[in-house]
Amino acid sequence: MLAACVAVAGCGSSTSPTAATTGAAALAGVTLSASSVVGVATLTGTITLTAPAPTGGASVTLASSNAVATVPASVIVAEGATSQTFTITIVNSPPATITITATYSSLNQTATLSIGKLTLLNISLSASSVVAGSTVAGTVTLTGPAPPGGASVSLASSSASTAVPASVTIPEGSTSQTFAITTISSPPTAASATITASYAGASWAATLTIAAKLALQNVSLALSSVPGGLPVVGTVTLTAVAPPGGAAVSLASSSPTAAVPGSVTVAEGTTSQTFTITTVDSPPTTTATITATFAGASQTAALTIAAYPNISSVGCSSVSPTGGSSVPCTGTLADPAPAGGWPLVLTSDNSAAAVPASVTVPASSSTFQFTVVTTSVLAATTVTIQVVDPQSGIVLFTKVLSVNP
Repeated sequence: MLAACVAVAGCGSSTSPTAATTGAAALAGVTLSASSVVGVATLTGTITLTAPAPTGGASVTLASSNAVATVPASVIVAEGATSQTFTITIVNSPPATITITATYSSLNQTATLSIGKLTLLNISLSASSVVAGSTVAGTVTLTGPAPPGGASVSLASSSASTAVPASVTIPEGSTSQTFAITTISSPPTAASATITASYAGASWAATLTIAAKLALQNVSLALSSVPGGLPVVGTVTLTAVAPPGGAAVSLASSSPTAAVPGSVTVAEGTTSQTFTITTVDSPPTTTATITATFAGASQTAALTIAAYPNISSVGCSSVSPTGGSSVPCTGTLADPAPAGGWPLVLTSDNSAAAVPASVTVPASSSTFQFTVVTTSVLAATTVTIQVVDPQSGIVLFTKVLSVNP
């Protein structure tokens, strides 16, 4: 009896030998050419066996968990081959996660596919403001490639001052397409239009400003006041984009303490341009009017140039006085003080050496005096004394003393 049981496979069981125990081909896996797609698409799936398919091939059953992704009912791995591809066809739908299942010899293998809905991503304009009579390029963009036959995107304008086509078609396989926006040539006043694009239940809008004519909107400065000698950036802005060749804006300053270039050009297709104002330190403090002119109209901005003294040196009777003593100091200007003199602020960073709060350089004088009053200290103490311009806050000179016990 023992010999009979050994000779007959499966003795005592009704289970057939498995592919693993016999070396027959089994299903190793199913893979997809992409794990996620947007909108209408076609993907390639691949069935793989653990060994070459048997005589007559291996018929693998296929199934999809959602009708938006269709697969053939089965695919045959050719005799002697270990893999075979198949096609997955996807239609546009709301976002979904789909399972593709392959079955062979009662063994299942799966692959997951994420599907996003093809919809409108945005609408953009080549310019946000134009002069009446100009043409602007608009662009509509999808979240993925357009399906076979293309994607028709509806267009609309909120204003009679602009005209857009009723729709624009994004070609098959492309994600975007441009279209022309035409503005009327002579609106009575400036206007604003909202351009709306719609596709697959989604809408996006962009705003276009139409100026009656190209004009200078303003001139602005990065700073309204600056210490003389420091540059300031100015900006001229037009009511719409500059035409081909650009727009030359004339510039002028009312004071030699603030120099500007004779003109600045706003580049074609842009609405603004910066320029540099060069200032000089020349008393008294001056307010200059910066004027920009274009197409017969002018705009202005005011710039205050704070004058301050140039201190060439500050000398004290001792730089290492003994605490409790008084130290006379004299400052020297590079140029005589103007009429009215130069008011100066004095500061000390340590109570071991006190200075007066302020001192004034007399008119036409090139020197000024002040006294540092020290206090007793237990150890050598470093004190920094600064001379500051009260109007601009600029530190004009720094003097360091060491107060000793």
